[in-house]
Amino acid sequence: MRALLSILAVLLFAASGFMAEPAQATELTPPSAASFVPRLDRILLRDVLRASGVTEEEKRRIHEESFEALLEEVSREVGQVRSSYRRARKLHDLLHQRVLRRYESTADGLDSILERGEYNCLSASLLYGLLGRALGLEVQVVEIPRHVYVRFLIEQRRVEVESTARNGFDLRPRFATAQGHPLVDPGYGSDANASPLSPPEPVPESVDLERAVGFLWHNQGRRALERGNALSAAESFLEESKLEPMEASRSETLGMYLARAFRMDYEAGSFESAYRIAEIGMEIFPGQTTARDRLLAAALKRIEAACEVGRTEAAEGVLDHATSTSKNPVNTRRLERGACPLIAAAAVRAEEWDRAERMTLRFSAAEPDGVESRRLAGWVARRRQEANVRSAENACAEPAEGSFQSPFLSMLGNSTGAD
Repeated sequence: MRALLSILAVLLFAASGFMAEPAQATELTPPSAASFVPRLDRILLRDVLRASGVTEEEKRRIHEESFEALLEEVSREVGQVRSSYRRARKLHDLLHQRVLRRYESTADGLDSILERGEYNCLSASLLYGLLGRALGLEVQVVEIPRHVYVRFLIEQRRVEVESTARNGFDLRPRFATAQGHPLVDPGYGSDANASPLSPPEPVPESVDLERAVGFLWHNQGRRALERGNALSAAESFLEESKLEPMEASRSETLGMYLARAFRMDYEAGSFESAYRIAEIGMEIFPGQTTARDRLLAAALKRIEAACEVGRTEAAEGVLDHATSTSKNPVNTRRLERGACPLIAAAAVRAEEWDRAERMTLRFSAAEPDGVESRRLAGWVARRRQEANVRSAENACAEPAEGSFQSPFLSMLGNSTGAD
């Protein structure tokens, strides 16, 4: 009898363990492909496409449809897998079998994969992220010098995936321990052999997919700079800074790139775009002295150019905008000492006396040397009196030759302030 009771107890214990197993399961994914519906993050997809350089509406629509078709194919074969780990592994295998065809170090964008199957570490990792998230996986992107890779967070475990390698799933990589980025930044995806094979110390930090889009903007800016498109490069770096992926490790490199972009356009005489690049520098690095100096140098050149063709209103507008952007009293006075005499002289030539006198008052407030401020005010007053006399005599002659040349135009010099 005792033996029979023991057998019954064992059977009851086994049955209770069997019944309790579903309650212990942490996977909530659908059991079958028929019931699985992927959840595509369309906002993220569009952000990735835009950062990839896909800006035309029709082209963006075509790429979105291509991605949706790929997601549908992937979900049919991967979506029914209940285990997150096996789902991630199957996604890796499927992509390398059918989608990722050829490694190309410059193939940053998602469009390169969708159009030609060409990829690098960045485009492949973002593809993983978009598909993985749609399949209910938690995906992050890890940055190391010259390289990024994928990290899945599965049941409180990090699963490291080298997205560019067929056998790269669940590696324990020993990545380079160098701090920051090299001085000459080749961009993400330039190193196809960046992942050795044992645990890193310390474990590299990761960013979410939204912030990882900043890596795309970084490469866009760097390549635009190589093509000589300085303003486009600066605009890409601005987009990158808004997302701030690993900002602290790259701020010096970003500042170097912005200085180079400014110098390119300033020295080429493209002062409008140089000014905008300087503005972008101040947006990214507010309060930085060199960024303000570049803004003032470009502003003065724009004012000179506007005054030469008689566009006094535009010149004054540049002065107002630059001083409000700088928000620094010392810099404001420096710029006004250089710009106000220029605008005043152009206004005198155009007989815009209110503007000319406004510039003399502004110059007087900025210039500590009372002799110079009185000299400018007296010159404007004499020219206005001469014009009044001619008007009274109904004279049609042109105004007398010559204009005021301020000795303060050289105060800012020709320095661009580039680092």
